[in-house]
Amino acid sequence: MSVYVDSGVLVKLYVRERDSDIAARSVRHHTWVPLNGLIELELRNTFQILEARNVLSEAQRAAAEHFLELDCVEGRLRRTAVNWTEILHHSIALSRSFTKRTLARSLDILHVATALHQRCSLFITADNRQASFARLCGLQVEHLS
Repeated sequence: MSVYVDSGVLVKLYVRERDSDIAARSVRHHTWVPLNGLIELELRNTFQILEARNVLSEAQRAAAEHFLELDCVEGRLRRTAVNWTEILHHSIALSRSFTKRTLARSLDILHVATALHQRCSLFITADNRQASFARLCGLQVEHLS
């Protein structure tokens, strides 16, 4: 089964947060997880924000980035290219169909459209709106709560 793991779940693997153990168990049994540019941007940006807010020290932020890169080198995460033009067009169509019911944000929609584009059948998220949106779009959802 191909899996799409939202960046909010992946952050929990590199930064100790509530539900980090649940996130690790959820992802652990998958051989590898795709890492597209949007997810990588969100991860690295979150690390920077957490450092700026003094939630992480500079050393902790550097360690999180190091372990992210190590997971790529060791194949637990695989950088995947996607067609952003197609995904944006699909996102607009999905928004028209489902946003009024779910109040999904633009980034939620982009993640779901990317998962569909990558033909993922399982979508792992910790976000309620994103989970609802992904279900309406036909994805099997594992919602960390």
